[in-house]
Amino acid sequence: MSESNIQQNMGKPNDEIDIFEFSIRIWKAFINFLIGVRDFFISIIIFLIRKSLWIILFAGAGLMLGKLFYGVSKPVYSSSLEGNTGGLDNTVVIDHVNKLNQLSGKPALLAGYLNISEEQAKAINSVKAYYGIDINKDEKPDFVDFKETYNPKDTNQIRVPSYIYLKVTVYDETILPILRKSVLQYINNSPYLQELFKISRRHKAEMIQEITTEIAKIDSLQRSRFRKGINAETLQMFYLNNEPGLQLFHYDVLNLYARKQALERELEISDEIITVVQDFMPLSQEVTSASEYMLIFSGSMAVVGIFCALLWQYRKRLWALIKEDSSNRQ
Repeated sequence: MSESNIQQNMGKPNDEIDIFEFSIRIWKAFINFLIGVRDFFISIIIFLIRKSLWIILFAGAGLMLGKLFYGVSKPVYSSSLEGNTGGLDNTVVIDHVNKLNQLSGKPALLAGYLNISEEQAKAINSVKAYYGIDINKDEKPDFVDFKETYNPKDTNQIRVPSYIYLKVTVYDETILPILRKSVLQYINNSPYLQELFKISRRHKAEMIQEITTEIAKIDSLQRSRFRKGINAETLQMFYLNNEPGLQLFHYDVLNLYARKQALERELEISDEIITVVQDFMPLSQEVTSASEYMLIFSGSMAVVGIFCALLWQYRKRLWALIKEDSSNRQ
């Protein structure tokens, strides 16, 4: 290479990026960022230590306010009941019950629907029904959707179609037996639900009769096979266009008997729209206890104390900014 070419190349700007140097710069920037985050949290800790007296005083005031608020407020108790709607779709029953919850705070209307006195209705805070959620896919509820987090798009969760969970909150525990009786009567006396329940029972009775007929047919085919020696092809024509051969007749009969007994059991147990599986607990749970009130108020007041400490620390700067802003407006 000639001397002129070397000088020409040395005079060109270096367009290539030094990867190693660039990586070092990125690493240093990242270290500086971590140091800044560390210093930020250290400054917060130091500030909290310095202003601990403010925080303690405000938190203590919150404890007293929480205790006072709990003393003057009405205690709220909750209890739940598990029921079974049998063959009736629980969706219509749950929607029917949840209409009562829309009457919360309207004791006169609620008393009319539940057929109780207005004074008794005033002791009721809420009445709501919930679904049971099946995760194991065994047609049994694994948990109750009290938080209403069910997502229809989530195929791992299925609403059990026959279970219903009533959750009530009341101001007086002694109202629970009256409320239980009134809500169950409200459900069982609904004309619409009664009609659906009658249809469901009629369909079950018809299904039992149909199963009984099918069992008789299969029994007749079995006896005919042993008496006349009918071949398997002929028997399969009589057996409801199904695939199983003669050796499966025994299992088919057992399955039909099991289905028939399940339907008969449902008819015998569920003579009303809703059958109580687990009743309201006599000693219901208090929704918000005194300790919870005190914890909530104490935490809230501690945050207020931190905010007040900030205002006090930077009061001169804030006052100067306010004065400057007011003078600019003038």
